[in-house]
Amino acid sequence: MSGIYDAPVPDHRRKWNRDVYEKLAQERLKELEDDSDGSEEEDKVPVKRELLKPRDYKVDLDSDLGKSKVITKTTPSAQQGGYYCNVCDCVVKDSINFLDHINGKKRWYLCII
Repeated sequence: MSGIYDAPVPDHRRKWNRDVYEKLAQERLKELEDDSDGSEEEDKVPVKRELLKPRDYKVDLDSDLGKSKVITKTTPSAQQGGYYCNVCDCVVKDSINFLDHINGKKRWYLCII
């Protein structure tokens, strides 16, 4: 009785040509070694930034207590609700995202410049 189960089942898994990928890996390693030999990044001195300092003004939190404000699209971003970053001129809505923003690469780059 011959049926479907008598024929060999072709392998459904993808076959990789190890020689080709080994050659690509060796080329990539060779390029990385060439790049690392003449890199100036290892010789760079980190930028010395000034330390944090306390505010020299009082934050007025009581003047807006119990009041409501209308925020439109034309309202300046410094007056919108949320955490405002004066370096990037953006507003972040919660503290976790604000901490992520403060520690982000884009903001650090803007602080160094």
